[in-house]
Amino acid sequence: METTAGLLTTVPFSKLTVKQICEAANINRNTFYRHFVDKFALLEFMLTEAITRLFAQVDLADFRVHPFQIIAAMEFSTPMSALDFQLDDSLFQDIFDSLIFKVLRQLTDDQEFIWSLGNMYIIRLWNHNLEKPYTLHEGYPIFDRMFNERKFPDSDVESR
Repeated sequence: METTAGLLTTVPFSKLTVKQICEAANINRNTFYRHFVDKFALLEFMLTEAITRLFAQVDLADFRVHPFQIIAAMEFSTPMSALDFQLDDSLFQDIFDSLIFKVLRQLTDDQEFIWSLGNMYIIRLWNHNLEKPYTLHEGYPIFDRMFNERKFPDSDVESR
């Protein structure tokens, strides 16, 4: 898992192979397959563990007001730049979004909170479609303002 996390800082998940993981980890492919069916199962396990561990430390009331600031401040085992990098990969994005919803749904049954995840997704789509998108670390104040005001910034107001 540590080797895979390292690889995900430079290799898009959609391009990553089990063979690459095994070679980098210096393990036999049979060893990999004893633990995981495929790279998708490995990623799901890794993300579920990370999301569960991180959100166990988060005050959900604060998260409801400043979700992007909370995420930007979280300590991950890999750099936040790796998450920014992987979120450009549509395959990773789909898996990540699905797991965020699944894990947070297990942590709370607050319907308004669950709907707010959709707002976060829309903000990420807005950012992804910018000519020069913001990273999570530089953009979280803009993202949180959009989240709370429920509107996109004027293009001339948010100049880079």
